[in-house]
Amino acid sequence: MNKKLIALVVMIGLLTLAFGARVLPKGAALATDDTNNHTISVSGVGSISIAPDIAYLNFGVFAENKDPQAAMDAMSKSANTIVNALIKAGIKKEDIKTTNLSLYPIYSWEKDTGKQVLEGYRASESFNVKTSIDNAGKILSLVNASGANEISGISFDASNKNELKLQAIEAAMKDARAKADAALKGTNYKVTGIKTIAVESSSPVFPIYKGMDVAAENVPIEGGTISVDASVSVIFTFD
Repeated sequence: MNKKLIALVVMIGLLTLAFGARVLPKGAALATDDTNNHTISVSGVGSISIAPDIAYLNFGVFAENKDPQAAMDAMSKSANTIVNALIKAGIKKEDIKTTNLSLYPIYSWEKDTGKQVLEGYRASESFNVKTSIDNAGKILSLVNASGANEISGISFDASNKNELKLQAIEAAMKDARAKADAALKGTNYKVTGIKTIAVESSSPVFPIYKGMDVAAENVPIEGGTISVDASVSVIFTFD
């Protein structure tokens, strides 16, 4: 074998090794099985909606008097009446929460002198009470009849929020897989596994807030629906 022929055989062998080490498109004769390079990154979102079963009632009581101690005493008397009525109605003490307690001066403005004049003091206490939605209207009417003179709103929540979070994540994963399958549709590739998963967000059930007027007898309460959302980022492998 002459030197030129030997050199040609060596060159062909080196080129074969060089191309054989690379990942070629599926179906190429020299393609290697390197699934680490066959990945597709997609995001998925999931949302679960249900009817809430918990209501949070926000209300308060205030009293005004020229003497600050008298204002506090009057307010405290009304607040205790409300709390006792709630407990008597079956509300657990741990479900009654004071959210604000304040005492501040009340001023008026004298136009002639341009000065502020102390008129008295206002004492107030605000509450947040947890109850079932079915019982919410009855409780609002009760606190109003017991002396509450500020009703600021109602919010809703779900008792099974942890279960809802998991369901939302499952829905987000299904959405991500559907997107990966759709992206590979019409090709010779199919999803073979998962390389990484990241749960980017899984929100709690955010209460829905509704403003309320002063409660009347038999206040109708409608909770509507609430939702919890989740999103994921997934890197699928395919071959």
